Amino acid sequence: MKYLYYSALILLILSTLCSCHSSKQDKAGRYVVLSPEIAEIIAALGAADKIVGITQECSYPAELLEKEIVGNFGAVKMEQILNLNPQIVFTSALEQESIAEDLRKLGIRVESSYPQSLAEMQTEITRIAGIIGREAQGRELVRSLAEQIQKVKSMAEGHPIPKVYLEIYRDPLMSVANNSFVAELINTAGGQNAFETLERDYSRIKAEDVIKANPDLMICYSQDSPSRILARKGWGNIPAIKNEMIFFEADIDPDLILRAGPRCVTGMIKLQELYRLWESHTQ
Repeated sequence: MKYLYYSALILLILSTLCSCHSSKQDKAGRYVVLSPEIAEIIAALGAADKIVGITQECSYPAELLEKEIVGNFGAVKMEQILNLNPQIVFTSALEQESIAEDLRKLGIRVESSYPQSLAEMQTEITRIAGIIGREAQGRELVRSLAEQIQKVKSMAEGHPIPKVYLEIYRDPLMSVANNSFVAELINTAGGQNAFETLERDYSRIKAEDVIKANPDLMICYSQDSPSRILARKGWGNIPAIKNEMIFFEADIDPDLILRAGPRCVTGMIKLQELYRLWESHTQ
């Protein structure tokens, strides 16, 4: 009888250990990514196949479109994430901070990343590469990006510097401060961001602030039409408006400059193309 008891106990322990080991194996290399820029970084590191869940904003590269969608940037379905059995959930900051906290309470490993400069982006690439076991790929990606960023800076030398107003929203009117990631791209590409300081990196502004800034070039992501922009009261003498140096999503994909990911170099090259159009127009 005692023999049967110990045999059953040993079988139970072995079964539990095997179950735990199997669970860990099932989780290994399974990532749910809630931030589009982190998704781009992981894909650039050659690990897109390890991503099992995304938010609907994670639209690049194309292979991510085949992944399971667990919600949007500000609202996710916890049960759906749990069912995907992830090893790690990658989140951003802002409204995702509370999501990260809830996930940690459920015992899920969460890694948060919110780079706010080119330097921080390169540091975060190295850190994420270490987390997912892609250290060599991370070093190569950072080396390549540093080289490309330096090339962008060199290409800007000797050209006139346009003052650039980037409009994120129309109602309320919002733009970017100089210490934001987007403004760093604008400036690195050879422009001058219209607002040196604002209340926050991405902040509300007044229409008269734009008039006072007197930008040469406008990038409009507020879904406003060219005719409505040209008709804005008091804006007629702003060089960007007067000379119709207004550019939209079709001219420069917002994902290229609003996301702190590897494609920001392409974004800066696109910005330089707009600057050259302005330069040729003013000559």
